[in-house]
Amino acid sequence: MPEHMTLIDMLLSRLFHDLISPVSATVNGAELISDLGGNGSELEQEALALIGTSARQASERLSFFRVAFGGAGSNTDHSLADGAKLAAPYLKARKIDFSLDCPVDPKLVRPASGGIKVLLGLICFMCECLPRGGSISLVSAGEQGGHFELMAEGVGANVPDDIRAALDLGIPTSDLTSKSVVAHVAAVNAERFGYGIAVEEETGRVKVDVNFT
Repeated sequence: MPEHMTLIDMLLSRLFHDLISPVSATVNGAELISDLGGNGSELEQEALALIGTSARQASERLSFFRVAFGGAGSNTDHSLADGAKLAAPYLKARKIDFSLDCPVDPKLVRPASGGIKVLLGLICFMCECLPRGGSISLVSAGEQGGHFELMAEGVGANVPDDIRAALDLGIPTSDLTSKSVVAHVAAVNAERFGYGIAVEEETGRVKVDVNFT
């Protein structure tokens, strides 16, 4: 099988894995209501709440993936505010806080083509650096949108060896896993759209500098 197809298979496996939980919960809630026969009980109300929460999470993840890994993120249509709106609920579901620091209205910051895709892909990769949850912050230098800083902080924050290796564009596809593939795709997209990335690590903190080159 060609390497690019193997890469696609692994990436899709990872994305589908992230979607299975909320979709399955939605189905389970619907089946429970069906079994109860629509009697309006407290249990039925809990099932309806489960359906609502799970459906929203599935929608939020799909919206995130659509820009981070799909064609929707390959242009300049998305502002920094749009990216933050996608990132916050995606991270909240993983018990990771998100913050945005921008000296101007983030709606006015429109990175070059693929910029928001690159940032969201890196945010996805940084989730793997927070084994016990924590926070991810995004700092923008200003309206030009040429420099960003991502910071992941939390207990045990680190870049696992397989994730760091995946950032190398020359890594054989056979050395990637469904866990590390998002880091590799983020690095590939950074090069593809002209963004340089530099990863720094210290106790309880991982920082990624992103510069449009």
